[in-house]
Amino acid sequence: MVRRTRDEALATREALLDAAERVFCASGVTRATLGDVASAAGVTRGAVYWHFRDKGELFGAMCSRATLPMQSRLEQAADGDGDDAIATLREVSVRALREIASDPRTRAVLEILLCKSERLTQTTDGAPHVDEMDRQCVCAVERIILRAIAQGRLPADTDSNLAAHLLQAFFHGVIQLWLTHPEAFDLNAAARAMVETMLAGLVAAPPRRCAAV
Repeated sequence: MVRRTRDEALATREALLDAAERVFCASGVTRATLGDVASAAGVTRGAVYWHFRDKGELFGAMCSRATLPMQSRLEQAADGDGDDAIATLREVSVRALREIASDPRTRAVLEILLCKSERLTQTTDGAPHVDEMDRQCVCAVERIILRAIAQGRLPADTDSNLAAHLLQAFFHGVIQLWLTHPEAFDLNAAARAMVETMLAGLVAAPPRRCAAV
């Protein structure tokens, strides 16, 4: 009986997250209500509050469910030791773009994050703020860049922080463009060429730290 109750609770939670994706995508995060999500999931509003403290926590859980696998792979790549840092950055980047192109859930959540132009300003325990998720990704990429510098793949005076933010801007731009105009190019097929071009520019002309005046 206990196992059945736990399984039912998990099923309800997943249904709420599925419903949140649909409702937030259709109405936007700001305008959507927890009542809307409850109705879309076929449960009561009380059921929503049983699983999530507020809309911020629901939003964070929805984002984490879709993006956590990619973030985990990026963190593992950042913690790597002894591997070719540029090659590692290439492979994790290509895999991420192809996952976005092929996985409907990841695509839906990123469309909410990047194309709805809405961010929740309130954070709650267990609900990572979108800006915090971005910061974690930049930090992980910077660790890979620092490893590339240590390996001699990039110059010693490479501005690792600026390079990481430039790569983040590249990915945000590519993903947002594709989500807005998916007919423009085949993201899955073009992923490796796009990443190769980006990394070729980084290696050939990396941003440098300004000399002290």
